[in-house]
Amino acid sequence: MVIFFIFIFGLCIGSFLNAVIWRLHRKESFFKGRSYCPKCRHSLGARDLIPLLSFLLLKGKCRYCKEKISWQYPVVELATGLLFCLVY
Repeated sequence: MVIFFIFIFGLCIGSFLNAVIWRLHRKESFFKGRSYCPKCRHSLGARDLIPLLSFLLLKGKCRYCKEKISWQYPVVELATGLLFCLVY
């Protein structure tokens, strides 16, 4: 059971890393503002920010503009979750 929570924590860290990667690349502050769709720039709601699960439920598309979301996001989240489990 502990490994499950470590995996979930890793997914959340992976989600944060995605935001940091995206914003640093564009010279934006990653401490200010909400997460948004890179295509339509619509602010994402809480249900859109659930690591990995929201990507799967939305079939890899933005809820608002229906554009495809890069596979980078779930891959980084999943890799981070698995890495946390391996390190544990």
